[in-house]
Amino acid sequence: MARDIGLARQVRPLVGWTQPEGLRRLAFALRPLIDRGLDAHDIAAELTGLAVDWRPARPAAYITAALARDRRAETVRRPDKELTADPAAHQEWQRWLDNRRADTPARTDDDRRHARLYAWDRWSEVAAHYDEDPDDALDLYGTRLCAYAVKRAAPPA
Repeated sequence: MARDIGLARQVRPLVGWTQPEGLRRLAFALRPLIDRGLDAHDIAAELTGLAVDWRPARPAAYITAALARDRRAETVRRPDKELTADPAAHQEWQRWLDNRRADTPARTDDDRRHARLYAWDRWSEVAAHYDEDPDDALDLYGTRLCAYAVKRAAPPA
């Protein structure tokens, strides 16, 4: 129990909304995370991952409820192997993918030249293409145009 309280003492300053809670209650609430072998920073990251943008009146009770909810969700998420859908195991889907690859014509130097010449004013499309498939966008538009498009599409700082 002393080790748990020591970890709670380290976690409490790292996660603002846990600060009003007493160390013993906080240590008890953090017990499932401590039992998983997490250190203070990993526990703080887990608590920050709960995305609490408000201050719960009883942080230890909130942590206990959130961890129980996550445990229940994890058990629900584990379907039987018979019910899982693995696209790689579906033969018709694999045939469709192979045909799709075969139907797609290879990109030529003229395609690249045309894209690089006429896409400078369509930088939002280039940035969206880069977000979806960076390798393909770099191949089609080139590094300079992709860098320009990503820079222009970035939100102002």
